[in-house]
Order: sequence, then C-alpha cells, then structure tokens
Amino acid sequence: LARSDLVAPTWEGLSSAERVLVCSATVAFFSKAMAGVLKTPRPVPIVNMQAVKAVQAVSINDEVSAILKGLKMDKSFFMDRLRSETTQALAPAAPPQGDTDGGDKGNGRRVRKRRSTIMRLQAAAPTADFDIYINEAVMPILAQALDALCRQVARMNEPGDHLDPKVRARFNPLTWLGQQLLRRHPKCARTPRRATLYRGFKDWADWERGRREMLRRRVDVETVFNGFMLRGCVQHETIPAVIAALDDTMCLEGAIKNCVEIEAAASGDFSLLRDPTLSARRNTGRNREGIVFEEFWYRLGTVIMRQDIVPYSLILRGDQQRAKDAAEAAEWVAKNEAAEAERAAEEAAKRKLTSEYAVLHEELMADEGIQTILNGKILTGDDVREGDVGYELEAKPCGRHVDLLAKFLLLLGLEDAQAAEDEEEADPASPGAASVGPMSTVGMGRFRASTKAHGAKGESSPQEARARYWDDGLAKAWAVIQKVHHADLADGVVDGELLKQVLVPPVGFNMLKAKVEYELERQQEQGGDDDDERKVRMNLSNPAKPTKEQLCVRLGMTMSRLDWLHKLFESYLQPETDDPDAPPPCCLYPECPASLNKEQMRLLVSQVEPNLTRAEFDARFKRIDQDGSGLIEFDEFASWVHSSDVRMAGDAACKMTFEEMAHRYQEPLDLIMYLHSRFQDLLPEEVVDGYPDEPAGLPMSEAVHLASDLIPNLDVKEFKEDFEFVDAHSRQKGHCDFDEFVELLDLDDLPAELRDRFEEN
Repeated sequence: LARSDLVAPTWEGLSSAERVLVCSATVAFFSKAMAGVLKTPRPVPIVNMQAVKAVQAVSINDEVSAILKGLKMDKSFFMDRLRSETTQALAPAAPPQGDTDGGDKGNGRRVRKRRSTIMRLQAAAPTADFDIYINEAVMPILAQALDALCRQVARMNEPGDHLDPKVRARFNPLTWLGQQLLRRHPKCARTPRRATLYRGFKDWADWERGRREMLRRRVDVETVFNGFMLRGCVQHETIPAVIAALDDTMCLEGAIKNCVEIEAAASGDFSLLRDPTLSARRNTGRNREGIVFEEFWYRLGTVIMRQDIVPYSLILRGDQQRAKDAAEAAEWVAKNEAAEAERAAEEAAKRKLTSEYAVLHEELMADEGIQTILNGKILTGDDVREGDVGYELEAKPCGRHVDLLAKFLLLLGLEDAQAAEDEEEADPASPGAASVGPMSTVGMGRFRASTKAHGAKGESSPQEARARYWDDGLAKAWAVIQKVHHADLADGVVDGELLKQVLVPPVGFNMLKAKVEYELERQQEQGGDDDDERKVRMNLSNPAKPTKEQLCVRLGMTMSRLDWLHKLFESYLQPETDDPDAPPPCCLYPECPASLNKEQMRLLVSQVEPNLTRAEFDARFKRIDQDGSGLIEFDEFASWVHSSDVRMAGDAACKMTFEEMAHRYQEPLDLIMYLHSRFQDLLPEEVVDGYPDEPAGLPMSEAVHLASDLIPNLDVKEFKEDFEFVDAHSRQKGHCDFDEFVELLDLDDLPAELRDRFEEN
C-alpha cells in the first residue's frame, strides 16, 4: 500500500499468502507511525506462514484459547517488547572503589550534577515512557488481531478453489483486522479471560513505570540521605533509618522499608538477588565508618532495577498524600500566623490599657478623697452626716474620688461599674424622690441610704450632684476585687488596706486584670476553686512542649529522622552524678525534656555540620538561645537542624519582604523601613537598593559603621565574627544584603528612644 505502483485492482491478483504479508507490512507501517517519537521502533514479528498452514481447524469456541496459548502473552512477552535502553540509561552506575569512604569528592559532584541533569530531561520528556503505553494499550490487542487474521487466512486457503470467488473477493484483511481490533478492545471484551489478560498488562505497565519513576527521583533520595550524614557519610547502623525516612517522605506505605531485598542490599549483601556478578560487592565498605550517597544509590537502584518494588500508582498516591500534608502544613502556618497576629493585637491592647492606667494611677494618688481612704477612712456609700455615729470614719459617698474609682474598675473589665444610661435622673421637685427609702444591697450584708434622696432635698453641692455616687453597681464590682484578694468579707466597702494592694504600679496592671478576668469566669461557671488560678498561671508561665508529631509537621521532617536526631541528642547528655551505678541520662521529651549546655551542643552540632566554624556556631547559638539560659532543649535542637536544611535548600530562594521581616523579628514595620533607609544612605550614589527583588550589598566596613551608629554599645569584634558567618552564605562576598544586615543586628539593643518612637506609631 505504501508503493505508488501498487493499485487497488492488483489486490485480486495476490495470493492468500501474499495478502497476509501485505497486512503484516501495513501493521508494521502502523507501528512506525505510532512510535515515530521513539528512536528505534520495534518491528512487528514476521508471520510464519508454514506454521499457520499447519494449524488444524478449530471451532469458534476454542479459537480464543488457542490464540492466547499460542502467543504466550505473559510478563516475558511484555518485557521483551519494551525499550531496554530507556531503563538502562536510568540505571545507577557502580561507583569507583574509593567512593565508599569519600573518594574524589569533586569528581563525585561533577557526576551527580551531570546525572541529575539527564534525569531532569528524561522526567520532563512527555514521551519518555511511550513504549510502556504501546505495550499496555496496543500490543495485546494487536497481537491477538494479527494471530486471528492469520488463522482466518489459513481457513480460507483450506477449501482451495472450492471457496466461493465472491467470498474471496469481498475479504479485505485491513477491514477484517480493524473489526478484530474493535472487538478485542478492553471496553468491549468483557470475558474473564480477556479481562485477566488486560489486567496483567496494566499491572506490568504499572510496575515498569514505577521502576523508572523511582530511578528518576535520585535528587529526592539524596536529600533524605543527606539528612542523616555525620562527618561526611552515613553510618552503617543508620542505613535502616534512612530507608524508613525515604519511605515516609515519599509516602510509599512501607513498600521500601519493608522490602527485605532493599534492606540486605543497602548493607552490601546482594545474595537475595541471585546475581553472581553482584556477589563480589557484598563486603564493599563494610569495615569502613560509613558510606557516601553514590554507593547507597547504586545499592538501592540495583534492587529497583531487578525487582518489582514500587508501582507507579503507589507513587501517585504518595504524591497526593504529600500534597495533602503540604496543604495541612500551610494551613497550620496560616493559623499560627493568625494566632501570632491575635497575640500581637492583644499585646497592643495591653500596652494601651497600661498607658491609660498610668495616667489614671497618677490622678488616683493625687486625689484628696483617695488619700483619705488610704489614711484610714472607708467608702461605704452610706449617707453619714456630721454628728452621726462613725462620721469620722466614713469617706464621702460621692465626688471625684468615686469617679476615678469607677474608671479604674472599668479598666479592669468590671461591667457592673458602668453607669446605667437608661437610669432616670431624680427630679428635685418630685415628691417621690424624697420618699426613696433605704436600699438593700443583695449579698452585701448591709443597708445603704439613697444618697440621691438626700441630694433631692438640696443638701449636696452642685459638684456633688453631678458626680457619681458609690452605688450598688460599683459596690458589686468592688466585691469582685475583694474576692480576688481573698478578703474576709466581700461587702463592696473600700478600705485603705485593700486599696493599697489594688492600686499597683502600671507594670503590674495586666496581671491584676488577668486575675479579675479569671474570677469573673469562675463565678460564671460556678465550678472553680482557689487552686485553679495557680494552675492557670503555672501553665501560662510554662507552656507545653510540642509533641514529636507536631514537630514533624512544623519542621517538615519524617518521624524516622526525628527519632534519629533524638537518639543523637540523648547520646550527648551528661549524667548529673558521678555514681557509676546510676542509670544513663535520658530525654523524656516532651513530658520531661532534657537540655544541653553550649559546649555539649557544640560537640553535637560538629557531628551534623562538621564544616561549621566556632564563630559560626557562636552566632547561631546566640540566635537560637532566645531566653539567654545557655541551655538547648530537643525541640530547639531540631529547629537548629531544620534551619540548616532550609539554609542549604534555599540559597537561591527569594528574599523576605519587609512585612515578612517585621513578622519574623516581631518588630514594627516602620522600624524595619527606617533601618532600610539608613542602609540605603550608606550605599554609593550610583547604587540603588531594589530590595527584595534586586538587592544591593553593603561592604563590611560600612555595615560596621552603620551598626555602631544604631547601637552605641556595639561589640565590633563580635559583629565582625557574625559578618564572616553570614558572608560564607552571602550572595556577594564581602557584602551583606539588607536582610543579612538585619540578621546581624541584635534589635533588642537598639536605643529605647528609637524603639519607643516607632512603637508609639
């Protein structure tokens, strides 16, 4: 059909055998068209006409069985028709003998870079696994259709010249082949034998895609491997933890960590693969301290090449789970940021209340009525007049001192101190006003005469008539204060002894307000006791540590790696006594966490980061030890390791925005912008700092000058040591960008007047 001189009328002149050969050529041409993107398309096997003619006639019911039996469409049939060069290109090369204990590290880096580039290209190619698709979707149907065509031609040749010429003329192999392809399509062929056959091809394709995908993810495997390195390699006893972490990271549901072949090969034992060529590498690197990644990747990849370990469908489910976990982590970060913003708003509200109370405190201490109470009088709200019993012990029931105390109670959140807006003013001319008798204060244990009634008789001054009286609402609010301070009697009477305790300095106002809020909640619930307050206060001062599961989510670590870090952390704990019979120290995190001092921490970090200098360690220890205790607990150590991972993985990442910097350092945005303006002033005139998109670097000498100007008592030597640490990872050697300069500053040492100016704004 591909020849120009082969025209339709010559089809009748062909013999049956020639017609079958034309059909085979047509199918071969079809295969080339389908596999045109492949480098070396596999030709269709030549049909053995002699074998076809030798086939005895079979019934229609047994023909399907004969076709499937004759083709032997098993896994070998599937694997033999794949492009082996695609998988071989992904196979890990055996590293030189010296790579086990380090080898030529520079050459290793070049090899890794070259192979990583190849894998990225192969992973990005949309037709990289087209041969698997052809073998899964086309080959089982096409092979059956061709075999059936050959059998049909053989049946038509058996009668010879006795076959009706019209039947022979109507027979078109291409049409017949097309019909067979449609009939044997998986959507149409629903018989158990065909369903089993197609399911087998689907499963084999799934395993082969999974094999290639695992080999393409070398970079992900190397990232997990590097997380367990000590002194440039991974210890032999840590290899099972690496395999478990790899399985957890890719969410493979135990397909790798429960595979005995991988476990044996990772330790250097290839006996389970039954390959004599691999037995010579059984003891490679066993007597050395550890192995490097090239050796580990060869061992892992060798098992993946020879065994069905991970199907592609499992890898896809793992990717979906990882995406779900990433979304949950992002949601947790968003909630945490919202909580931080809420706490910041609460702190701002507390600072505002403190400033308002500071002004009110001065007014209270300067008021004459308050001073009379502090000097021994009491405020009951009773209308005691001169000549009455106890007059010399009673403070005036109304006046500016009552207004000030009402403001004080309102600042504490006692709504009972709020004056009722809908309360009708007493009419002096109303006869009912003079008839108001004594009022009973429920729960107070005393009776008060209505001071408004006396005011109605015209016996109070105009200032006292406008001032608020010590009424039941204020007395009820003061009773809460009495309960907070465990007074013997909560009767709403203000005495000098309690007033001295209540009028705390401005710095203690928020603590007093917290006690009042707790008392109000306890009264509302009617189930609290006196010990609850101490428990709440203890929990606020000692917040619970995050669990290991929470640490995994926050830091993006697997539980296997976190457990390994915990064992490593525990191994550096020092016993508290010299008793040799005492049990070894342990860290029962999070219930009873242990801690390491600075020297112990330096020894531990030197195992994880052997290239870290002493100056770099001191700078990072200072940043992570925020409370200045000199002790590091396990969650802080895990955060240290995580920050190192982020620094290594994010060298080319985008810079933080000004808003992100303000959130990170818990500083006002205006302060960050002020520091950036000072940073820009020291740049050369022709240099413009386009931070964060196009940052400009400030030389070390100018950075020292600016830091000394901002912080008068700056330790220049320590600043230069920190600069060298930051410069090791800087974009431009000898210079620091704005975010790096802020990292070098200890913002807590900024002058108080500068900080107050921006906090007020």
